[in-house]
Order: sequence, then structure tokens, then C-alpha cells
Amino acid sequence: MARGSLVDLVREQADRDASSVAVVDEGGVLTYGDLERESSRLAHVLAARGLRPGDRVVLLLPRTAAAICAIFAVLKCRGVYVPLDTASPPARLRPRIVAAEPRFLIGDATTRRLLRQCWDGPSAVTVWLTDPPPDARRPQDVLAAEVSAAPATPPATEPGRTDLAYLLFTSGSTGTPKGVPITHGSVLCLASWAREHFRLTGADRLSCHSALSFDFSVLDIYSAVAAGASLHLVPAHYNLAPDLLARFIRDQRLTQWSSVPSVLMAMANRGVVRDMPDLRRVVWCGDVFPVDGLRHWMANLPHVRFTNLYGPTEATVASSYHDVGAMPASGAGVPIGTALPGERLGVFDEHRRPVPTGVVGDLHIAGVGLSPGYWRSPAETAAAFGTVEGDDVTRWYRTGDRASIDEQGLAHFHGRGDRQIKSRGYRIELDEIARVARQLPEFADVAIVAVDSPEAAGREIGLAYVAAGDRPPDHASVRSVLARTLPPYMLPTRWLAVEAIDTNSNGKVDYPALTRRFLDHADAAPPGTET
Repeated sequence: MARGSLVDLVREQADRDASSVAVVDEGGVLTYGDLERESSRLAHVLAARGLRPGDRVVLLLPRTAAAICAIFAVLKCRGVYVPLDTASPPARLRPRIVAAEPRFLIGDATTRRLLRQCWDGPSAVTVWLTDPPPDARRPQDVLAAEVSAAPATPPATEPGRTDLAYLLFTSGSTGTPKGVPITHGSVLCLASWAREHFRLTGADRLSCHSALSFDFSVLDIYSAVAAGASLHLVPAHYNLAPDLLARFIRDQRLTQWSSVPSVLMAMANRGVVRDMPDLRRVVWCGDVFPVDGLRHWMANLPHVRFTNLYGPTEATVASSYHDVGAMPASGAGVPIGTALPGERLGVFDEHRRPVPTGVVGDLHIAGVGLSPGYWRSPAETAAAFGTVEGDDVTRWYRTGDRASIDEQGLAHFHGRGDRQIKSRGYRIELDEIARVARQLPEFADVAIVAVDSPEAAGREIGLAYVAAGDRPPDHASVRSVLARTLPPYMLPTRWLAVEAIDTNSNGKVDYPALTRRFLDHADAAPPGTET
């Protein structure tokens, strides 16, 4: 791809056809001309207020057209945008903001209270895309009127392929967030592949269902603008409503639907996968899609193509893909496939030596998508990124996943090699949940496991506990307390009271035994606790 940066994607499309639709949300339609002009106005304000190349800008915004404008405004100034999850509690957001050391925070009226709860320091200026009440403003804040009055021409700064584009935070088992920076060049490679492989054109209409803080949204946003297609932002209140999601696909006449397996499975279970004549491709990422759910989609939409993507945040969303051909047999698995152009997959043993064909080992990734390393954490970077035996040149990232590569060169996923799981597309450190739960007075001891749940297309979080008193704890109250620190997708949905936490011969928690106990107890999920 000849383009120098991500901002060129919008600029070139605006030059070709400024009236073509770029972004659609509940508030209306934004053309490519609008997107170019409005992002330039905000970029001018950020630059005038002192944003320098490499400075971070925290986005605490819902999934709206205004948020997409803010992303491109930050990029035009050679800044680094840091999208945060507006559904997370302040206690979780605060350390991420501190770690990012932002020059600006961008919010709107819907996130005003949350922003003030998690950040009220003097070192960062808040930019309001919709003005807050007068009592919420500070003298240094940027109000919407200042943005509206700024020039609509692009600022003088020109980002390059090696500049950082965004910084995403992932969970750490100790609760300390790990920042993952990604460059313009890595995203450009992904967007170029998606445009060509999915044969996207300006006539396509793509979904954006993922939160902006989840890297799957990166694929949606930049593959759409690379093709000059329209990006349709799914309203947040549709997220867990299969009927509304199916209606959205039909009403917006989407040609490509991207989502996580839990959503696809929920739609299959509800029986709403039908009557989608404009849809031509379904893409999923972030977790294993149970094959029976995939078979349901394929049987009901025989004209649609289906693609499984695999990749961690550290490798720019997707490193491999598999286009599903014939309908897989019931009980079969779907490969994570072959590497994208410019990427490599390697399966190694514990000494980072290649394993034979078909043997399960540790999955590693190399190539154009790799992050430069964890944000200001050289020790964690050195532990996860490095060379392998016999190749002291290639830089590999150890994913923590177990995989094998068959004789056809297809990679197959065999689960995690540690205590991290994927649920609803999110990476979750189970030990982080346990660390928070152990602080509650209701529990004398706690252990967290992941429980397979075919109905939920993935894994549920199970909390096994030894009660601290004579009366069992109220699960709803416990969830409420946990929700002050943990986001909704990390809250337990299965509960199990035990006299003692199972341990193995080494005295360590026996997680497999606990998982079996959850599976053996049909009452491990009390009514009303499921999410």
C-alpha cells in the first residue's frame, strides 16, 4: 500500500467523492467530505492547544460518528488515541488514564460524569464534543463552540507509517494494565488485506459492533475507509439483543457483519438468522465459534461467506484467517487458518524450538502487525517478544495460545496455556478477578475458573468460594460490589459454594477439578445472576 498514513484513507476518498457516505449512526449520516472537514477542525484545536507528535489523547466516548471524527483528528496531529470502555467503572479506567499520561481527554455529555469520576487532574485538558453544564467546565477546557469555529482545512502535520496510531490496554493478572501501541503502518497492512480479500468497494456497508476499546473495531473502521465503504455503528443498546441486531443487519442493508462468536451464537439460538438478502460476508474474531452455531448460520444464509480471524491485540487485530468452504461436520473444529500477507505463524516448544507438523505447541507470531512492545514496560516486552532457536533475526510474539499446524499448512487453536481466557471477544485474566474477589469480607477463600458454555458460545466465569460466615453471601450484592472495579464482561455468572478450594498434590489450586465441579452442579448459576 503506497499510502503514508491512516489519515490518507479519508483524504483520498473525500477527494474522489466527498458526498459518499462514510459513517452512519443513530444521529444521522456523515459523508467523507464531512469526516475530512470535521476531523480537521478538531485537529486544528488540538494542535493549537499544544498537542505534539506522540502525545496521547484519551477518548471516553460512545460508539458514534463524533468518536470516529475524533480518532482521525488525533491522527492528523500525529497524536496517539487511547480509546477506553465507557461501560467500565472509574476504578478500572483511572489506572489506564494514569498510564497513558494523556495531553487531552475527549468526552461528551453522555460521559461527563464518568470522566470526572475517573480523572480530575490538572495535567490534561478536556475537550468536549458536546458542551457539559457550566458547573462541570474548567477554565482550560475546550468547548464544542471552539471546535466548530476552527478551520476545516487539514493541519500542517503529516503522520508517517512508523508513527504510533493508537494505544490499547489489556488486562494484567495483577490488575496493572498493559498498554499495546500499534503503528499506522501495521493498521494500513491490515486494512489493505481486508479490502482486497473481502473485495470491498464503495458500495459496501460494514458494521461496527465492537467497542472502540476492543481492537476488532480497528478492522471495521479502517477496512471501511480503505474501500470508501460506509461504516454503520451499532447502537449500544442493541449489543445483547439478538432480535434488534438481526433487524439492524436488514434495515441497514449491511453487506458485511463483523462480530464475536457469543453474539453470533445468541442470534442463532434466538432463531433470528434469516431474511438478510444484502449480506454477503460474516466475519468473527476473538473466540472459538461453536461449529453448530456456524452450521445454523450457513444453513439459513447459504449465499453468505464466512471467515474466521485470529490474532491478539499485540499483532494488530488479525494475524491469520480461514474462509469456511463447505459446511463443517457437526462436532468438527474450524481452523484459525493461514497467516495474512507479511505475517508468520510458528509453533514452538518450551525452549522456542519448532515442533513437528501436527504437534501442539506454543503459538508465536512474527511480521508486519507486531506492536513495538508493551507501553513503557521493557521487562514485559522482553518476556513476550524475542527470537527463537535457529533464528536470531526474526522478532516473534509469544501469544500464550496453544496450536498446531497440519500438513496443509492450516493452524488449529488448542486453547490457552495460562490463566487468560477469551469471553465475548475480550481478553480476561482470571487471576485479576480472583484478586478483587478475595478482598470482599463475604469470602474466606476464592478461586475463579472458566466454564465451557456452548449456549453462550464460549466460556462463562465461575466463582468458587468458601463463605466467611454462617450465612451464604448474596450473589447479587457481591456482583454489585465487584462491578465497582470490574467491567460487566468480567463479572461471574456461575457460583459454587464449597467447604474448601480444591488443591493438587503440590498444594496449589486444582483448577481442572474445580471446573469439573461446576459442570457437575446444574445449580451453579443461580437465577438472575446470568449476564
